[in-house]
Amino acid sequence: MNINQAVIYYSKQLEKINSDYKVSYIEAQTIIMHSLNISKTKLISEGLRELTEEEINIIESLINRRLNYEPLSYIINRKEFYGFDFYVDSNVLIPRPETEELIDLLLDYTKNKNNISICDIGAGSGNISITLKQLFLEENKNIDITAIEISNGAFEVINKNALTILGNEKLINIINTDALKYLPNKKFDIIVSNAPYVPLKDKDSLQKDLEFEPFNALYSGEDGLDFYKSFLSIIDRYLKDNGAFFFEIGYNQGDALIDICSSLNIKNVQVKKDLSTKDRFLICDAFTKQF
Repeated sequence: MNINQAVIYYSKQLEKINSDYKVSYIEAQTIIMHSLNISKTKLISEGLRELTEEEINIIESLINRRLNYEPLSYIINRKEFYGFDFYVDSNVLIPRPETEELIDLLLDYTKNKNNISICDIGAGSGNISITLKQLFLEENKNIDITAIEISNGAFEVINKNALTILGNEKLINIINTDALKYLPNKKFDIIVSNAPYVPLKDKDSLQKDLEFEPFNALYSGEDGLDFYKSFLSIIDRYLKDNGAFFFEIGYNQGDALIDICSSLNIKNVQVKKDLSTKDRFLICDAFTKQF
């Protein structure tokens, strides 16, 4: 079997889990490129090269993982986010396109700001904090970024990505702790978070791929609101007066979170939609908590 034949053969295999052949074709190409450690250009130019038995065994082992619904990003340990390649494994949530929109909202808010501090709560792979830091570095902006993550495994992934993408993991302050119990030694100008917000009641109806992602990074109580309920009740521990927060939320949680903020006397809060016109972000651009 040569490379071209392998792409076609394994694309057809992957149709068992993908209804779209184009998706299966791209996934087969990606797995084969990863297995052989070759580029897309070489995949095409060496298409008639016969594969060795060892190469076929490697490819098939990865194809079988995908056929078991393991996410492609975990199989190849890579996910592109905002133009940067992040290392990911089962310790961290796979970055989603919606979260790139969260980056855009933050960039727009900070376009005329410098010498400020940002705290990323539940940093996961570090995709938010590391992307922001790299973009600010490219603009020669001096913006201090702290990433807080409770998971030991995710903490290692953040450090790995910071070293790879930023060239120095110490360019952001990475803290391995529970954000709900941590007492920061300073308050921040901006809080950002893509915290767990999937309702447990929806677990059995979701796609099988999600079973491989870290449970605590996805689910937050029956209605998905447990983390934000807890964090919003202590947010003044983290956030300066007139600071801002940017939270990614579930598409049907906006009204409930506005009500929670109101019950906590948190003012100037709004819900913004994503590009799919779904409620996706809870934003406060001038934080005050009235008593």
